[in-house]
Amino acid sequence: MARGFRNQSRIGFRTLSVLVVSFLALGTVAITGVAAGAADSALAHLKITEDNVSIKQKGKTSFVAAKDGMALKQGDTIKTDATGLAEIDYTDGSLTRLSNNTVYKLTVLTDEKGGRQTQGTLSVGQTWQRAAKVSETGSFEVKAGGTTAAVEGTAFVAECLKASSGLPNTLECTITAVVDNIHVDSDLWDVASVSDTQ
Repeated sequence: MARGFRNQSRIGFRTLSVLVVSFLALGTVAITGVAAGAADSALAHLKITEDNVSIKQKGKTSFVAAKDGMALKQGDTIKTDATGLAEIDYTDGSLTRLSNNTVYKLTVLTDEKGGRQTQGTLSVGQTWQRAAKVSETGSFEVKAGGTTAAVEGTAFVAECLKASSGLPNTLECTITAVVDNIHVDSDLWDVASVSDTQ
């Protein structure tokens, strides 16, 4: 499944490049408009790539339909259904793509003391992460099934699916490096690091 995400990521990067070039070609009018208006202080925004994406905002008790381009904050939870696909775009250039049937919470999203802190928790489903280079005081982490993957300037896939055997309501989680290495800490087993072997 990681290969499928890798192929999607390449397409996504090409599309992103085209969008950036198209945006720059529009001139400085849009940029000036943003500067003149109220500044958007959000550290992340939601991009809906296939309908049926919902959000439970921090402090709320239920999910509601999410809107494309909406600002995301620490504590927000994004959920996709069997057909929904979404992407979290962070202002530092990092991103998180959510596959179908995925629940992902932004547990930490701050930019304090010169260091961006980003942490998400995958409850179920699959995400594809691309982390921008982080400062010495910054971090980009994903928690999944008692395991934390910390990355720097890399891409990886996190997947949590219902276990095919064992206790009911248990999950089997896998974290796969796509580019470079990731550091993994686990409450369940000892892992020092995971490298891409493909």
